[in-house]
Amino acid sequence: MMLLELEYDTHIIKEFTDTLKERICSFFAALSSNLFSNSRDKEREFTDILRDYGNMISGICFSYADNAEDIKDLRQDILINIWKGLNSFRGDSSLSTWLYRVALNTCVSTIRTKKRKISTSPLEEEYGASEDPDYASNESIEWLHYQISTLSPLDKAIITMWLDERSYEEIATVTGISRNNVAVRINRIKQKISKSI
Repeated sequence: MMLLELEYDTHIIKEFTDTLKERICSFFAALSSNLFSNSRDKEREFTDILRDYGNMISGICFSYADNAEDIKDLRQDILINIWKGLNSFRGDSSLSTWLYRVALNTCVSTIRTKKRKISTSPLEEEYGASEDPDYASNESIEWLHYQISTLSPLDKAIITMWLDERSYEEIATVTGISRNNVAVRINRIKQKISKSI
């Protein structure tokens, strides 16, 4: 009887070992195929992101930068961080939410570390002289940009996403505050900008 139990136990252990070997082999095969396809598809995914979300990224840069050169620098930093983090995107949130987080975190950290430079502008901009027929419209946009630039980093992020027609829920997810807090902050930001008219 003991011999029969021992053979039975040996048979169970062999089955278990064989099953475990198969699972381990299939796991590593799937893992290596995913790694290969991820590295192959990463460039295509990045190109798709640039095509689909490039304007959103530029808009965020515009909200945080003081001039065209800073916009380009911020955009480049954001794109580098997106490229580096693309493999770590798990899909816990939507792609646009993840991109907003990367962009906003990059802008805030860049602004924090950046030393303030003295900005210069052409005399035409200083004194409002322009022959451009769309000057009034450009002036309004520049005024709004200036008003946004005076806000705190969190308020900049909130109003930028709101102007980009993001839902309160998405803004709350990106910023880490409640939906109600988002609504209150948007209202206060609008009041603050309205008072400066």
